[in-house]
Amino acid sequence: MKNFLFTILGGILALIVFVLGSLFGEFVNVIKGSQSSQISSSELVINEQISASIEATPDIYISYPSFYAKNISDDDKSMINAHFSGILTLVKENGLCTGGAYQTYNEINKEGVNTLSLSSQLTCKFSANKLEQYNKLIADIENLIKSSVVKLHLSAINPAFSAEAEAKNQSELKSALSAAATNAAQNLSSDFNKTCTLSELNFGGAGYYHARLAEGGAAAKISAPELKSKSLKASADAKYICK
Repeated sequence: MKNFLFTILGGILALIVFVLGSLFGEFVNVIKGSQSSQISSSELVINEQISASIEATPDIYISYPSFYAKNISDDDKSMINAHFSGILTLVKENGLCTGGAYQTYNEINKEGVNTLSLSSQLTCKFSANKLEQYNKLIADIENLIKSSVVKLHLSAINPAFSAEAEAKNQSELKSALSAAATNAAQNLSSDFNKTCTLSELNFGGAGYYHARLAEGGAAAKISAPELKSKSLKASADAKYICK
C-alpha cells in the first residue's frame, strides 16, 4: 500500500516539475521576445525614391520616312513592285536606313467599298556629318516614285542617342543615383538623430528620357536641329536602416 502511495506521489511530483519547467520556458521566451521587440522598435526602416540627373548631348539623328498608297488597282501592282525594288536598292547603297519592305491590307473607303492599301517605313539613323547623304537618299526616292501611286511621308529629323551613348548615359545615371542615395543617408541620420545606412538601392525602375521634337516637314531636304545638351533624369527606390 505504501509503495502504491509513493508511486502516486512520485508521479504527481514529476508532473508538477514538468509543468513548472514548461512555464519557466514560456517565461524565458516572453522575456526574449520583449527584448527583441525593444531592439527592433529602436530601428527605423525608411523607403525613399531617389532622383538624379546628368547632362548629355545626343550623338546621332533619327528619322522614320514612310510610304503609303490607297485604292490600289491590279494595274498598279507591277509598278509598285518595281518601285519598291528600286527603293530597297537605294536604301542598301546609301547605308543609313533599314526597312523598306511593304505590306498591303484591305480597308473600307468613304464610299463603303473594300479597297487595297499599302504601307511601309524606313528607320534612318545617322551622324550629323551624314545629313547630306540622308537628304540625297530622300531626293533619289522621290525622283523614283514621282509617277507612282506610292507616296512618301517625311517625318522630322530628331536628335537621338546611339546604343553606345545610351549605355554610357545609363552608367552615369546609376553612378549619380548611388551618390544621391549616399547623400540621402547622411541627411536622414541628421533628421532622425540616428545612424542611417543604405540597405538596398533598386535600379529596376531607373530610366531616362529626353525631349523629342514634334514631327513635321514635307520638303525633300529637311534641316536637322542642332545637337544640344539635354538633361536626362532617372529615379531608383532606396531602403535605409536607421539605428
